[in-house]
This record gives sequence, C-alpha cells and structure tokens, in this order.
Amino acid sequence: MDSSAATDSLDLLYLDQPVMHGGRRATFLHMKRGAAIIRYWGDSHAVSVPLEALSPLQRTGAARSRLPLAAHDEPISRARG
Repeated sequence: MDSSAATDSLDLLYLDQPVMHGGRRATFLHMKRGAAIIRYWGDSHAVSVPLEALSPLQRTGAARSRLPLAAHDEPISRARG
C-alpha cells in the first residue's frame, strides 16, 4: 500500500478527532498495524477500518457556531502596557 495515498484525505489525525466512515460519524482513537481504530458516535465498541476509508468531518455553518467562545467579560487579547 502506498502510504501517501492513505493520508490524502486526512493530513493529520489526532486523538478524539471527529471523522466520517461510510457515511457515519466516528471518533478516531489510534492506529494499529496500519489500520485506524475508530468508535462510531453512539456506539461503545471500537472497530478497525482502513485509514484511506476515513474523511475529516466537515463542520457546517451551524456546527461552527457551536464552537466554544470566550465569555463576554473575558478579554480576547492581553492589554499591552
């Protein structure tokens, strides 16, 4: 297997990264023997899948708006002084 082809869809995988596999949402757990170990959302069992079968989970505008934001009274940058 060509290792560069396996990572075309995912430039970088990290622990607990949301991914898609076969149209289902999943969480990337780790790599084992060249396969990705994932857990489908709502499932309790981990499964092994080919790395090239994964794609990053695309966040839509509504999903992006749910990202954590700074509190209204929390400064976004530090004052210089």
